[in-house]
Amino acid sequence: MKILAFLSQKGGSGKTTMAVHTAVAAHEAGARVVVIDTDPQQSATVWSEARQADTPVVVTVGVAELARVLDAARGDGMTLAIIDTAPHAAPDATRIAQMADLIVVPVRPTAFDLAAAQGVVAIINAAKAHAVFVLSACPLRAPEIAETRGVLTSYGMPIAPAEIADRRAFARAVATGRAVTEFESDGKAAAEIRELWAWLADQLAS
Repeated sequence: MKILAFLSQKGGSGKTTMAVHTAVAAHEAGARVVVIDTDPQQSATVWSEARQADTPVVVTVGVAELARVLDAARGDGMTLAIIDTAPHAAPDATRIAQMADLIVVPVRPTAFDLAAAQGVVAIINAAKAHAVFVLSACPLRAPEIAETRGVLTSYGMPIAPAEIADRRAFARAVATGRAVTEFESDGKAAAEIRELWAWLADQLAS
């Protein structure tokens, strides 16, 4: 079982949104997926409660119970665990980073998100973890996107080629307990998420 953790030290980065949409895309691609919600806000859990589908499974736990839940997921034959984490929780973030096969750091193209990325990179380096950046909530055709990519390149971590745009389909899908690949399967948001998952799967396999 591979472990994918979405990590950010700033609220509003798109971490939970990206986690649940990626989970559904991975499930649709054939993975047996469990989403582990360690964020006290429990946004992923609220999303799962609104779903009509039973998959992917969503489990709500504290970080202290994470290792036990991961072991149980392996025993149940899960092939992918996606961990949604709390912002502003450095000690817990370090523990999760040490457990994960790959960490995804969502970054919006804003000065505040770029500043917060420094703290995440420090945690990742301390844990000697494999991590990537994903640009999230990107305004369409904004020059800040290229500028953000340029700054992130200096950290030496891979940056996903797929940019997740700021599209209403994401919020509308989540409000109905769905992901964009279910809500608007042939839409641009769905295409972005599928492209992201395909790239992340390659990163997990490397």
